Amino acid sequence: MDINDLKEIIWTYVRNITDNINLAITPICDKHGLTLLQTRILMVLLKNGKCTIGELADEVNMAGTNISTMCKKLDRRGLITRKREVRDERVVKVTLTEKGKEVANLINQEIDEKIKVVLNEENQDTMEVIIRGLTKLRDLLFKMRES
Repeated sequence: MDINDLKEIIWTYVRNITDNINLAITPICDKHGLTLLQTRILMVLLKNGKCTIGELADEVNMAGTNISTMCKKLDRRGLITRKREVRDERVVKVTLTEKGKEVANLINQEIDEKIKVVLNEENQDTMEVIIRGLTKLRDLLFKMRES
C-alpha cells in the first residue's frame, strides 16, 4: 500500500463513518424535533455541565457565531439557558434546563440502546480493535496537523 492508497482509504472511511453516524442518530434527533447539531450541543452540555459559547464551539468544531445561533433556538425551546457573565458581558455561559436534561438523557438512553444491540453482536476483541484503530487514526491526523 502506498500513501495515495492510505489517503483514499482515510477519506472513504471518514465519509462512511460520518454518513453512518448521521443515519443512525438522525432518526433519534428527529423524534425529539432536533437536528444532529442541536443534539450534539445537548450531549456536550449533559457531559460537561456549564460551558461558554466558545467552549461549546470547540467541542463541536464549529464557529462561535454558528453555535450562538443554535443556542438561541435551543433557548427559545426551553432546552438551555444562556447567561452573560457579570464581570465580562462578552462571555455567555450555557447550561441545560430541567427540560433540556430530560430530553438529553432520553436521547442518550436511546443511543445507548442502539449501541448495546451492536455490542451484543460483536465480541469484546472486535471492539478493542476498533478503538485501537480509531486511536491510531486520531494520532496520525494529529501528527499531520502539527507538522
